[in-house]
Amino acid sequence: MHKSLLLTALFAISQHTLAIEANEPNILSYTKEKKDEQISLLKELVDINSGTENKVGVIAVGEKVKPLFESLGFNVEWKELPENMKHAGSLVATKTGDPSSKEKFLIIAHMDTVFPSNSKFQKFEYIDENKKFAKGPGVIDDKGGIVTIIYALKALDHINELKNKNITVVLVGDEEFAAKPTDISRKALIDLAKNHNIALGFEFALNDNQLVTNRRGLSEWYINSSGKQSHSSRIFEKDIGYGAIFEIANVLNQVQKKLSHTDGLTINPGILLGGSNPTEDIEQGNGKVDGKKTIVANSALAHGDIRYIDEKQRDYAKNTMTKIVSNNLPLTQTTISFKDIIPTMAETSANKGLLQEFNQINKSLVNKNLEAVPSNDRGGADISYISKYMQASIDGLGPWGTGAHTEKESIDLDSLETVTNRTAIFLKSYKVKN
Repeated sequence: MHKSLLLTALFAISQHTLAIEANEPNILSYTKEKKDEQISLLKELVDINSGTENKVGVIAVGEKVKPLFESLGFNVEWKELPENMKHAGSLVATKTGDPSSKEKFLIIAHMDTVFPSNSKFQKFEYIDENKKFAKGPGVIDDKGGIVTIIYALKALDHINELKNKNITVVLVGDEEFAAKPTDISRKALIDLAKNHNIALGFEFALNDNQLVTNRRGLSEWYINSSGKQSHSSRIFEKDIGYGAIFEIANVLNQVQKKLSHTDGLTINPGILLGGSNPTEDIEQGNGKVDGKKTIVANSALAHGDIRYIDEKQRDYAKNTMTKIVSNNLPLTQTTISFKDIIPTMAETSANKGLLQEFNQINKSLVNKNLEAVPSNDRGGADISYISKYMQASIDGLGPWGTGAHTEKESIDLDSLETVTNRTAIFLKSYKVKN
């Protein structure tokens, strides 16, 4: 690098670092002082069951945090979904600051969890004597993200730096199982995105040194197979054939053989039913089927998803699966259909730039570098719906822990302080480059 350019770069880094350091003391002291209060709010939110199908519980979470945003000067409203969708809508909190500012932040988290009202996993609970770790439904996914947002904004308000910011916070009510069609259930989020340029997602972090700069897309598929019903003693005979269960098993086996070694592509059958009259309750995630071991099955269904790094890979998977289902076992038939659910969050240089901004802050806080999470390690998220409208996007800004989507979901409570500080400093210091 030319000497003058090197000096310019070093000066820019130095100025950035000095800006961070100048703002650290009051922010850091505030979050440390409020740590117990933040954890107390987290406990209150976790103790409210807000499984996606529990609309009342999701709304209760929103109503709990609504006055906290209002106390910070945000205008807060519910963006309701049509009644027939049966899910809670989104809570939207908007703060309009300096109209000349180039930074218009869209902050995203979600209020729902994967744990239904009848789950045995219902409450926040410390899991060590020193109270550094806790478990509970949604403790990292994504109620930890919600309390991170609230206390980062409180820290900015504490140092009188919130008033001039243009920030919209969207707390989605059904991230874990989006109501279909998503062009309706995500309309409010998408409409808001078109008036913002920086998207910050507060999904949980996998560990203390990674953020998300890209995400795979998500589609779902439905396979239905049929065969001739008969006594089991006649299976494989020329006038009976193989039956629906062997047919659908053969299809799934061919999918595994042909598509399981494509980098970045995963195809998973999440539910499989075979026998007679199989029915799936998609909303509840269960199904029913009749049948006996002595009867050749006449019907079978499978339902699963495809995750892919780009649309080209998605289309390749769809075309391959469509060809597979057309090659049937004797006296059977199979059909397949697809629905696209979540688009990809594409990797961009601007997203990488946000990562570097957070990296500088993180190094100043905890002396640790941040890197991008491999896209294979994360699923889809609401930020994927709007990233194409953004100048830059980044996700995984919430606290870290383990066991998300299981009854062992836990949080490293010290991470709350780190990610809250990181967020507050970023919102205070970040400037759009052009």
